[in-house]
Amino acid sequence: MRLVVHATTRSDSCAAEVVLGLGGTVDLEVGWDADTLSMLAAEYCLTPADLVAPRALKTERDVLCAVLSHVPEGTGGEYFVDEPDALGSFTDRFASVRTLGGTPVRAAIAMDRIGMPSTVHLVSVDDTVRRLMPPTVEIISSADHDSFDPHVIVQFPAGATVRVGSHDFVTPHPNRVILSNDLPNQLMVISEELGDAVEKARVIMVSGFNSMRNVELLERRLSDVTRHLARRNPSAIAWYEHSGFHVSGFSDRVRMALGQTVDIWSCNEDELAVHLGHRIDLLDPKAVVEAVRRLHADVGSTTVVVHSRHWALAVGGDSAVQLAALDGGITSASARYAFGDHVDRSRLDALAQWPRQPDAVRFVEELASIAGPHISARPAFLIPVDSPTTIGLGDTFVGGALAALRELRSGEA
Repeated sequence: MRLVVHATTRSDSCAAEVVLGLGGTVDLEVGWDADTLSMLAAEYCLTPADLVAPRALKTERDVLCAVLSHVPEGTGGEYFVDEPDALGSFTDRFASVRTLGGTPVRAAIAMDRIGMPSTVHLVSVDDTVRRLMPPTVEIISSADHDSFDPHVIVQFPAGATVRVGSHDFVTPHPNRVILSNDLPNQLMVISEELGDAVEKARVIMVSGFNSMRNVELLERRLSDVTRHLARRNPSAIAWYEHSGFHVSGFSDRVRMALGQTVDIWSCNEDELAVHLGHRIDLLDPKAVVEAVRRLHADVGSTTVVVHSRHWALAVGGDSAVQLAALDGGITSASARYAFGDHVDRSRLDALAQWPRQPDAVRFVEELASIAGPHISARPAFLIPVDSPTTIGLGDTFVGGALAALRELRSGEA
């Protein structure tokens, strides 16, 4: 194991105040091409009945079915692809851009946009990581050699049409589908340097168990992380960010191991639906209150955060902490949605003047009247852009939320 320092190391470095783990990725962001997807659907003789994600993704046809299964409802998803060659042949059909991904990395990038340094724990590095990582980010890496196992991300806009058989499907919402076969993130080796960094931090974020596939290894890694988190200062905030698990049963194991260890447990609407076993109307306050109260009870953390395309809310904990995190997260994610990678402080400040979604405003008002003081919510912004960025919105929400919490903790010092 080794420590790779990307930024200048100082004993009083502000990067030590925010520690983000556990693994990052190199992403291949696939450009949306409805014509190519329709052509592939015809080539493989797909019908609307085939728009169901296969249990195992072994062929290019399986990958195509997984991606297209999200088009009718505009949902997001994440998949393990059993055969890397199948993923490669699918990706080669499209133009793509190489970027950095993974919740800790994109959160660190969001913080960098406002001048806030951080430390990230990675399980893999290569020249792409070294070239694209912002200079404000220090890297702790458990890797003993370079590796390249890209995650392929297909993002789709609202109103895009894909023809399958004799039927035209139109995407109702923008979203993304993630596909990967990433050995370092499956192994999730934890550097012993993580505990040293946690000990100095004001804010710590943990994420990334979703790619793991071996139950014994998962339990060992959870034990490692719990041991490192135990070294944190009593005033530090520990945040867990959920993801789409490749092995569904592992989600419950992570929840049982970390639910009462971290202070804040966070997920998006797709991950909430998986936990519940069904989707809910995101603009129905009664249904949402029932769902998030159940999640809060199941997880056991002091605070549970849920972020969606319409709103972000928090259940439990201190209201000042709740609102700071929600405001920071919504602003950061909205800026990425509107401006992609071209976000800076001036655009974040200007965004605060944009209107909010009217339906979301009504939802938050009704929620306040029935939920009581232990649930706080903020409506999402109304963002009229033709080509929104849907990749990394949840990760960027986390970055904005953690930046706000770090400022809150700094103000209390």
